[in-house]
Amino acid sequence: MLPLFPRFRIKKSRIPHRGRRDETMKLSRRAMLAAAIALWPVSLYAITLTNRDSTDQKLVVIEGDKQSERVVKAGEKLELCEKSCVIRLPDGEDYEFDGPEIVSLEEGLLFLDNPESQGKATR
Repeated sequence: MLPLFPRFRIKKSRIPHRGRRDETMKLSRRAMLAAAIALWPVSLYAITLTNRDSTDQKLVVIEGDKQSERVVKAGEKLELCEKSCVIRLPDGEDYEFDGPEIVSLEEGLLFLDNPESQGKATR
């Protein structure tokens, strides 16, 4: 009696060079992953600061053991701090930030512009 589903045997020589194609696919996947990581937006970890005053403001940005003095021109918007940092205003007030924040300078004071993370800035 013959089986209902006969078994077919495929010879290895009939299969095209899959090994080469698989390695090319792996390489292209790795290249795409590396490109995605390289293009990852840095602003996700930065503080966006806008000077809404009509005058320039001088700030001191303290990141870990690095300290830099920055002048923010009137109306200028810039990115500060990759992770956590302290921003010191000219009057000596320190503001500590732990992550992505949107803040503005108005009349010499620092304000949070993103209300969903109001508890993150400490004075």
